[in-house]
Amino acid sequence: MKPKKDLTTGSIRKHIVFLAAPMLVAMFMHNLFTLVDTFFVGRLGPEAIAAVAASFPVFFIIIALITGLGVGVNSFVARSIGAKDFGKVNIIAENGLLIAAALYLLTLLIGFFTIRPLVAFLGVQPDVAGFMKDYISVIYLGSAAFFFGNIANALLQGEGDTKTPMKALVMANIANIILDPVLIFGLGPLPALGVKGAAIATIASQALGAVYVYSHLFSGKAFVKLRFKKLVYSAEIVKGILSVSLPTTASQGAVAVGMLLINKLIATFGSTALAGFGVAFRMESIAILPALAIGLATLSVIGQNIGAKQYARARHASLISTAAAFVFMEIIGIIFIFASPLLISAFTNNPEVIGYGKQYFTIVALAYGFIGLRLIAANSFQGLGKAVPVLLITAFTFAVMLPLAYALAFSLSLGIKGIWFGILAANILAGVAALLWFQNTLKHAEKLHLSNGNPELIKA
Repeated sequence: MKPKKDLTTGSIRKHIVFLAAPMLVAMFMHNLFTLVDTFFVGRLGPEAIAAVAASFPVFFIIIALITGLGVGVNSFVARSIGAKDFGKVNIIAENGLLIAAALYLLTLLIGFFTIRPLVAFLGVQPDVAGFMKDYISVIYLGSAAFFFGNIANALLQGEGDTKTPMKALVMANIANIILDPVLIFGLGPLPALGVKGAAIATIASQALGAVYVYSHLFSGKAFVKLRFKKLVYSAEIVKGILSVSLPTTASQGAVAVGMLLINKLIATFGSTALAGFGVAFRMESIAILPALAIGLATLSVIGQNIGAKQYARARHASLISTAAAFVFMEIIGIIFIFASPLLISAFTNNPEVIGYGKQYFTIVALAYGFIGLRLIAANSFQGLGKAVPVLLITAFTFAVMLPLAYALAFSLSLGIKGIWFGILAANILAGVAALLWFQNTLKHAEKLHLSNGNPELIKA
């Protein structure tokens, strides 16, 4: 059986569009979870919004683990298919699932011991802290749905199938839209669970989507075959997956820690400021989707072409994706600058919350194109099987952002505007640095390849 999509021949532009379009829909559906949660939780008041916003960095730690593992599996599967080493693909899949099970148990164990210290560290108001504990405890308990669902999606994306994960997320979102108001506000004999209800709805919906993807994997329609009766643990494959996923997880973890510290700075300006940032950040998660979708498509294209020693095609894919992501992100940034008050008012009618969100977009959205540069470079490095540079780029971003935001906000007395300007500057610098670094890395690899007498043509 051949892989779903051979990305080593044919039009690079068409491959990127073919992969990115369903990924964009899928990721919109994925982020719709948080938007729907924020929409309904917003009806409970600014404190509830602030609680979900403050919980996001903690929740993002779980996302960091599943994203890192998913990228490791996706990259390994794509490179194995590109190298025509089809026998290895099923072993990669099963060992990836073993790692997912271990990470879930570790998350569950560590998570429940760290909820109270993390909430205390943030220094939020008591009512916000109570909501946070309810929300995070449910997310930790049900995170198995995230771990195993994400691995299944990564397996399919690695073979070039992005439509099945998209269908699963559409199904899950429909379930979440139905369950959210029922569990948050109560219906008939069902009690109103508030913020905890939003978390339960998210977990139940994610589990439904995961069941759909696994039904596809076990149906025999996918290139990847899961046969646990023949499970073979491979230290080599586990090491290969972790070589990409651990630095990627550390990179995402750095984002989580960075956002946790940013939230702590913002919390000093009150719950409404934290709520305004929370709503803005949820909206921003939608704004960056085009770059994320193009980036993940680029990962698969570069992964297969590197596996096939098609370095020039890999470089061309990166250049096309970089230009597209920058343009899309800048357009979205401009739209957000002018339309943010109207968009934020869909989640809350509190004028202070709306004011903080508008102020954030007026400053930070100017750098959206540069966020696009950083995301494409990160996924391109992962397609090469190199995740350490992604960690270093992320670390650099927050190494600039945090001290600059603190200095501008408190040392120079710019208030919360100083935090926004710190985020702006860090995104611009990190985007340019990431772009230059990846292009230099790939040019070096291509020169080495060509010097060995392997010229190749670019057919875009």
